[in-house]
Amino acid sequence: MVVYELMSLSVQGCGRRILLLFFSFLFFCSPKRDNPYDPNSDFYKPKTTLEGICLNRTGVPVANCRVTVQPRGSLSSLFTLSDSQGRYQLRDCPAGETVLVFAERENFLPESILAFLSSYKKETLNFVLEGLPKFLNPLVSSQFFSRHIPKDSVVLNLKCEVKDEEGPGDISSVFGLIEGLPDTLFLLFKMGNTYENSFREESLSRSLDEVVGLDIYLFAKDIFGNLVKSSPLWLVRVIREPPEPVSPSGGESVPARPWLVWSSPRYLFSHSYFCEVYLLRPNLPPVLYSRYENILPTDTSLLLPDSLIPSYYYWQIGVKDSHNNWAKSAEAVFRVGTPPILKGGGGRERRG
Repeated sequence: MVVYELMSLSVQGCGRRILLLFFSFLFFCSPKRDNPYDPNSDFYKPKTTLEGICLNRTGVPVANCRVTVQPRGSLSSLFTLSDSQGRYQLRDCPAGETVLVFAERENFLPESILAFLSSYKKETLNFVLEGLPKFLNPLVSSQFFSRHIPKDSVVLNLKCEVKDEEGPGDISSVFGLIEGLPDTLFLLFKMGNTYENSFREESLSRSLDEVVGLDIYLFAKDIFGNLVKSSPLWLVRVIREPPEPVSPSGGESVPARPWLVWSSPRYLFSHSYFCEVYLLRPNLPPVLYSRYENILPTDTSLLLPDSLIPSYYYWQIGVKDSHNNWAKSAEAVFRVGTPPILKGGGGRERRG
């Protein structure tokens, strides 16, 4: 019995010594703290969250705006895109230091802010971006007019839509420049977002045949002086030989639904025809009565689908290529029924 009790006490003392050694090992031999998210680690770097909203100058949210955080002296960066409401949020941004935050999106001037991000709290940075003009559907084409009097004429036509995020009132001017030419070609506001103007060949420093193939650029300037340049455009061709009316012409009398017949050169490019019929009124300018487009290139005649009222008319036949260059014939006069007397040039009466 005495021996057993001595052995029991010896075992208990040994156990206590083992536990003491175990806890001493944990205390004095704990592993190095290398977790960057452990505040007690030498590798710990404080983080914060950055959020805000991106708007244009009129207060409209700017979606898909790229917001980037660039720490100073670092090549790495964080970025995100704003949502449909213009809001963004960036987590795990470096805190306790100054960073460059910039917002950018196509057709806007980029904005940047140098900011100090504090630890343990959300930071808010809002951006107001200035929208830039944007070109839509730019078009360069030539238009040839065959005339009896005065002489034939050909014009260069420039047309485009210009959209600005803050509205059309922000657009100051729209103009075109041709490579190597001193001409500045100003476009006129039409309606909506459309700008257009035609320039007679004689007003340019070169003929339109010499302009074919040259780079043509459109420019839009807003009220703040920001200038936007389009991609290069080209004039593909000038059509100087339009089809010619055969009949009716010369004031001949025709039924209310006449056949219009024309002849045409052999064009070596993809094309279609168009036809215009104008109503002549005493002492008033002619008015476009009907227009027919996309007439097949193999056709040489057209039966008017609509009946004409008794009056004098003239018609023109034109050709158009796939680049919207076109040429139009001179006028061919005809009459339907017994129209009123028209007075031609010099006061001559014309009854047919």
